Amino acid sequence: MSRKVLGLDIRHDAIAAVLVKSGIKGNWVESCMYVPLSDQNLFPPSDDGEEAENPLIPALEMIAEKMDTDGSVYVASFPGEQISYRNIQIPFKDQKKIRQILPFELEPTLPLPVEDIIIDFHAISDLIKAPGSRDHTDIIVAAVEKPGLKLYLDTLTSLEMEPEMMIAGGYAAALCLTKFANIPENCLFMDIDNDKCSVFIIISGQICLIRSFPISSNAGRTQSLCNDIQRTLAAFEEIFCLDFQPDEIHVTGYGVDNFAGFEQDAERILGIPVRRTDIVRDTGATIKKHPTTIGKTSAQLDNAYALALLETEGMTGLNFRKGSFAPRQHWAEHKSSFIKTGILAVLLFVSVFSTVIIDSYSKEKKLETLNNQITTIFKSTFPDVKRIVDPLHQMRIAMEEVKKGDIFPEETEKNIRAVDILSEISRHIPKEVDVELTRLLISSENMQISGNTDTYNSVDEIKNQLEKTELFKEVTITSSNIEKRTSRVRFKLKVQL
Repeated sequence: MSRKVLGLDIRHDAIAAVLVKSGIKGNWVESCMYVPLSDQNLFPPSDDGEEAENPLIPALEMIAEKMDTDGSVYVASFPGEQISYRNIQIPFKDQKKIRQILPFELEPTLPLPVEDIIIDFHAISDLIKAPGSRDHTDIIVAAVEKPGLKLYLDTLTSLEMEPEMMIAGGYAAALCLTKFANIPENCLFMDIDNDKCSVFIIISGQICLIRSFPISSNAGRTQSLCNDIQRTLAAFEEIFCLDFQPDEIHVTGYGVDNFAGFEQDAERILGIPVRRTDIVRDTGATIKKHPTTIGKTSAQLDNAYALALLETEGMTGLNFRKGSFAPRQHWAEHKSSFIKTGILAVLLFVSVFSTVIIDSYSKEKKLETLNNQITTIFKSTFPDVKRIVDPLHQMRIAMEEVKKGDIFPEETEKNIRAVDILSEISRHIPKEVDVELTRLLISSENMQISGNTDTYNSVDEIKNQLEKTELFKEVTITSSNIEKRTSRVRFKLKVQL
């Protein structure tokens, strides 16, 4: 069954929307739109102090009109330039504790009260650690002001486009780049608007630093942007106390097309290869022919498509729908569906309960028949027994008494206790041998020992020592080979008792 997800990449000067259908056969772009906004300030104040017309509303109405969004799940972005990023260390690893202590950790560095912001964080893998920080957790903290976030959510909700997630701008594309694209171990990702840029440093598939800054409107914009990149790299090296040089720079965003020859100029200035990102292509998604998809470039689609991909692939990231901004439970909207589901659940329960009762009665009748058969067999086998209480138990006792008689005078059994075998193994394997026994199967005639050790010589040593005990007649190495993952020798021994 397919589901629809609409990714809304909201910027200060444009909105990109991508409608993705996800099914068993994969993802495909059903339709997409790119709508420039009429005013660069999304919520400009009017001269009399009242709120002016919100330019988001006509753009979102146009998207709802031209795209079939009915039944869609919405995922939206929040402009990166309105987000404050910081890299900090927390002295423990439990994410619940990190979330509890984070406001107190950030409060001294914030320009406004911590109660007025929404915070989320991205934990950096243990593979990327600054020296001396093994007992700490490196995290990227993202914070936004509540009033701005509320205006976004109120606008989307008023148009019945309330998003399940509100992701940091550019973050979804960077996260999808690490999961689906073939990028080198050290990489820098740039999400470029017309006059804003968000930068993501990626090492070993992990986002390690995020920064957002304006792009100079003067001549030499590429040089100015490259200078900001160099300062960002220097800041990263200082934070993590390591030398870092990206093997490649990947860029996306509709602002790239405003830089004539950006890739060549940036590569010349920074001395690092610059590549265009195409997340739709890298994930193997299909773009259906639709009037809204004609003429759209990957730079316009990448971020909005990545937002939808987070939902379809179940990925999580810097999401500001926390606390008082968490998605509401729409009980009233789905009340009739819940009632129908409840009725079906009750009917299912009654059906299952009836089946259990009938099945239980049938098994009781079958058990009674089997007990009668056991009693009949017992009477025919031991006719001298007059009082029958538990025929199965009484038959076992009778068979034991027969075995103790003279019917089988020649039969003898070994009486070697398992604890004695374990004691002999422990006593004869030298302490200096690095060995781990993983399996021990004991039968009346032999036993099998499985384990792993450091060398083939250790296997021979174990065999030779076990042969010295009087309990074991013969010890044979049945197999020994090196396990590629651990470089240890796995072995099996067969011991004749």
